[in-house]
Amino acid sequence: MDKNIENTLILKDEHIKYIKTSDRLRIIRKNIPQGNITIKTLVDTLINEGVYLLIIILVAPFLFPVSIPGSSTPFGVLIILLNFSILSNGHLHLPKFISKQVLTTETIDKFFDILHKALSYVELISKPRGKLVTNKHILKINAVITIILAFLLFLPLPIPFTDFIPSVAILLLAVSSLENDSYLMIIGYVATVITLAYFYSVGYIGVEIIRAVLNTILAYI
Repeated sequence: MDKNIENTLILKDEHIKYIKTSDRLRIIRKNIPQGNITIKTLVDTLINEGVYLLIIILVAPFLFPVSIPGSSTPFGVLIILLNFSILSNGHLHLPKFISKQVLTTETIDKFFDILHKALSYVELISKPRGKLVTNKHILKINAVITIILAFLLFLPLPIPFTDFIPSVAILLLAVSSLENDSYLMIIGYVATVITLAYFYSVGYIGVEIIRAVLNTILAYI
């Protein structure tokens, strides 16, 4: 492996080879077939890289201010299925309506570009530390949290950041698991709480607006 890519961190008495997620993505991008590919081909190419790295790539469409048409639904479903496979220790089974969908080279390049931008901030603070990541029960709890966050991505809300905020929480949890960073995982939990609070406030305000409109209408009847 290229020595410019491989970083070695010495943590107390342990010597751990540490490769940044962004560097992993650069290597993976070179291995993805050129031209238009199906989602099945993408998953088959990446699945051996690990579940968390695949989740990181799948969350990319939701990091854009406006999601890329045609990618949000299948990628969101895949995130959910991958986390169910973590919970059940089973294999990933792709539904046909997802596996046959085609991604263009331009779309894939956009995914990797937005991920590199996002990771450039995350990796300022990320490094292997703590023991939360080694706890299998914690990882299963994270899978449940990610499933909930992925479901929020499907809510048809014409409100800013309803895709972006949960996708950031998913990204933080996935990167923390991949890079063995317990502190980043805690930040991911904080991002999850912020996400749930944001959606609760959106729902509360929405209900109040509907109630006010109904009261106004009833006043004129």
